[in-house]
Amino acid sequence: MAKQIITVLCEGPHDVAFICRILKSIGYKSNESIKIGEYPKPFDALLTREATKTDVEQLNLTELRRNLLPSNVLLRGETHVFLYSLGGDGKVQIRQRILTELRSLVVEDGEIIADRNNDAVLSLVYLFDADQLGVAGRLAQINNEIKSALPSEVTTDLFANNGTHAKVSKMKLGAFIFTDDGNITGKLEDILVPLMKIDNEPSFDAAAAYLVQHHDDARLYPLKLTIEGTAITEARSVRQGDKEKFDQKKSLIGTVGQLQRSGKSNVVCISDSDYLSLEKLANNHKCVEIASFFESFTNV
Repeated sequence: MAKQIITVLCEGPHDVAFICRILKSIGYKSNESIKIGEYPKPFDALLTREATKTDVEQLNLTELRRNLLPSNVLLRGETHVFLYSLGGDGKVQIRQRILTELRSLVVEDGEIIADRNNDAVLSLVYLFDADQLGVAGRLAQINNEIKSALPSEVTTDLFANNGTHAKVSKMKLGAFIFTDDGNITGKLEDILVPLMKIDNEPSFDAAAAYLVQHHDDARLYPLKLTIEGTAITEARSVRQGDKEKFDQKKSLIGTVGQLQRSGKSNVVCISDSDYLSLEKLANNHKCVEIASFFESFTNV
């Protein structure tokens, strides 16, 4: 069986953590501990190139941390999954760069390239929240991104429906949009929070009440330091652009998560707490849809 190399582009680390839980529930295992050179060709070369940028001396620390390296890697049999946490709407160019780099690694029929696994199947998956844009709007964005990145090969929309696949030459592409139960708008947390709450209603209800009671919108504006000569003063910002975004569902996950993973982030609460279980993942229709999407993707 040919090696499958699936690159998954997620908006954030919460998405990555949740997808990892789902994929582990169908037999995938973590595979981050091996050396970069031991990952399958030609993906090993892409990772090596990104990890050892020739102009590293010209990068600041923030840019260095933004190197395009996967946050998690999973393996099941001959299928390798590389998951990236890239951000959302503002990261078009980064996603297009990954797409074009992967496309350049595809070995076409009749080609034999010495430093490649000529039988490897390369794939790229887009995972997004529908948000208020909706599934159709989000798919339109993805379609436009792909057409802009590969204008000579892709001239029509690849995805008309959620959870579907397409091929560009020998490369497989897929798109899955997270929604609430209405299947039009919504986000990951609309799936995640109701699922985590099952059999944990008292904790979640108490945490929700706590958040309502103590949330203070004014405190979303951060304190700012001002240095004038030797004097250091502090005052709360009044700039709208400085205001933090309050997300009740994300805060809820973090609050109940502290009952099991003290001091840990939401990512750890999603990946390691017992609010998600094998039984829940196997019986939730949204999780089954996501798992089926990945299963069918490997069989296209």
